[in-house]
Amino acid sequence: MPRPLIPDRRGRILAAARQLILDKGWPDTTVADLAARAGIGKGAVYLEFADKAAILAAVLNRDMRELTAQVHRSVLSAPGLVDLPAVYRFAVEATLANPLMSALYLGDAAVLGEHVRGVGDERYLDRFRWLGDYVGQLQRAGVIDPAVSTESVVRVLGVFTLGLLHAPGVFGEMTAQELQEAVGLFADLVGRGLASDLPADPAAARETQLSLLARLDDQLGRLEEPA
Repeated sequence: MPRPLIPDRRGRILAAARQLILDKGWPDTTVADLAARAGIGKGAVYLEFADKAAILAAVLNRDMRELTAQVHRSVLSAPGLVDLPAVYRFAVEATLANPLMSALYLGDAAVLGEHVRGVGDERYLDRFRWLGDYVGQLQRAGVIDPAVSTESVVRVLGVFTLGLLHAPGVFGEMTAQELQEAVGLFADLVGRGLASDLPADPAAARETQLSLLARLDDQLGRLEEPA
């Protein structure tokens, strides 16, 4: 007689994995630990995920989606013009409020292990392509100087974003304050350096921010779907 299906087996595995990461760290977590915490058999874990690395990727993807939703709420509730410095501030605040995202960006190997040394994924290429549209829209909204090359702005933002992800592997772990100060300084420098003399359109700028976040959420949502 076939065994009954376990409701939301995938969700139970991810919830168990997240809690174990926070309780004991990913390097010390085994698939047997995950199965026991989720209340399922070890073999059932492999019916949902190819390996342990795939589980971690799914957990981080889900938390990244929550982070994106938090930034979305911040953009919606912010008064006045939502410019680049404001968005970076919202992002770092949301990151530091999420234990797993904090571990990723701060390079906390005790929590995520060697994952923090080798972050790299083709999905980032899509995100950088979206940046071209994003920057162009901010230029038309009067937030970014239209005389500056869109491609140059995309490269600057892309280099900083990738550098932030890989920095722990080069410089070691960061503190929350160090991350906040680094991102804040970069955002301030970029905001001043790219500022336009044209009148800004707050409504258009806000819609531009929300459009980029919607694209990111759609990508993350598709990545959550089982293969």
